[in-house]
Amino acid sequence: MMKIILCIVQDQDRENVTQGLNEAGFRVTVLPSTGAYFRRGNATLMIGAQAAKVDAAIETIRAHVSDTDDPNLKRATLFVLDVADYQQI
Repeated sequence: MMKIILCIVQDQDRENVTQGLNEAGFRVTVLPSTGAYFRRGNATLMIGAQAAKVDAAIETIRAHVSDTDDPNLKRATLFVLDVADYQQI
């Protein structure tokens, strides 16, 4: 079964996370987005993956976001959704 991972990262992490995912064999579509209280620049990454590879994609994301000293500051927000149909044309 296919899954789609929606991953929202800060702009400063976008390139590093995208490159890490590409090197791990995942294709990524990047959508610019704005969010949070301070309207910081974000990027929403859409990653399609087989269900068995979702954990690997999440670990890749975790490894490529920058560290933070503030435990309340989250570096990425992820949603994993089932894909009812998948086609490439």
